[in-house]
Amino acid sequence: MSLDFPDPKFLEWQQQLQGFADNIQECILKAEWEGLADILDKRQVCLEQFFAGVASLPEHKKLLVKQAAQSMLEQDAVFISYIEEQKSLSAAQQSVLDRGRKAMQAYNSY
Repeated sequence: MSLDFPDPKFLEWQQQLQGFADNIQECILKAEWEGLADILDKRQVCLEQFFAGVASLPEHKKLLVKQAAQSMLEQDAVFISYIEEQKSLSAAQQSVLDRGRKAMQAYNSY
């Protein structure tokens, strides 16, 4: 997500977003859902603070901000897709465990 944008605040914001993306990915891969929620909350605050000042930017800079936001949305879509896949796998595993428990209960009741 590297854009030619000389504003140091924008560059700092980009670095923060990349750090959030890295942390989000790490939490997803490690299935650390509480940590993920905390990171998403912090990222939301960062985004709100940054976008509060975007209206005063010149149009060419707004376009760069829009591109950065679009890139972030695309990255989030990949994260969501992976989480949905993991959710489906977990549901399937839970179903197998439930059937096993029921079989054990039925066996023990005889």
